[in-house]
Amino acid sequence: MSNVGTTYMLPRSTQESQRLDAQHEYMRQMSYGHLVHPSIPTPQLKAVADVATGTGVWLRQLAEDSRFDRPAKGEQPNFVGFDISPQQFPPAEALPSNLTFNVHDFVNPFPTEYHERFDLVNVRFVSYAIKRVDLERVVQHIVQLIRPGGYLQWQETDASDSWAHPETPTATSCVNYVIAEKIDRGLLPGIATPLVRTILSMKAALADGQKNPISWSDDLMRLAHLETVSTLNHPSSAVGVGKKAAVISAATALLKARISRKQDEFDSLSNSDSEKKKGLKEELDSMNKTLEAVERGDETNSSSWDFDVTWIVARKAIILDDGNQGWMTAKKPCP
Repeated sequence: MSNVGTTYMLPRSTQESQRLDAQHEYMRQMSYGHLVHPSIPTPQLKAVADVATGTGVWLRQLAEDSRFDRPAKGEQPNFVGFDISPQQFPPAEALPSNLTFNVHDFVNPFPTEYHERFDLVNVRFVSYAIKRVDLERVVQHIVQLIRPGGYLQWQETDASDSWAHPETPTATSCVNYVIAEKIDRGLLPGIATPLVRTILSMKAALADGQKNPISWSDDLMRLAHLETVSTLNHPSSAVGVGKKAAVISAATALLKARISRKQDEFDSLSNSDSEKKKGLKEELDSMNKTLEAVERGDETNSSSWDFDVTWIVARKAIILDDGNQGWMTAKKPCP
């Protein structure tokens, strides 16, 4: 996301906002109806951040959760969304006072006022926005937002996490083009495994005599849950019914991104670059044929698409002085 024009693959438009909201509803069904993983104590959350929030639909729905309605305790949880662009934010006048959206590029450190402020930080589907060289620093910046003992929830899926059965030439071409575009933009072809490794590589700064009851080591993040959720044999019938539309809408958006960039490259060439123009023209013709076939649903008439989503939950270290005997309570607070 350090450069929207060359890194982030998708457009920012009314149509794309509608696609993202529809994708959110489908992914909520894939997540068994949960916005927050059941291992995270949702009623105890007092501050929640959503990074790369887009339209803010996940954050808005969470803020409406009745479990946060605690007027008797005089508590009003805070919800903060961050994105590199405000173009898809909902109108400020339509938001409750405890829900705000801020412009921020997560390649850069977040303002210190947000450091260690949040009980939960949520991130979803940013594999098309993080360059390979930026992954570690992005994770560092996001982890800085989490208070000690707080949680990180991260969900990802990639083109490489999808497959058609039986495999068709259109399906193979579609996935190959999207992966090629990610590589051309410096993105990771598949983010799940590098992401988990990077989260677990974060280290805590322990002074002499201090201890970390979350992991009893200098690990800053402890993995609380790791799951691959698949559309294949999913218990929700709605997931099975909706997977075709989910795949086609994402595939067409991503293919159009590559076609648009390659068309710009073609248009910028002079007539003296005839050989290069010829090669680009052939690639554009092939990609447009693939796009037309995907939009018609040619391959879904003869095969079925499925895909996996990686669901990560990790908890941040709690640093205690040696004289503190309440490490059990710190590690597992009473509800």
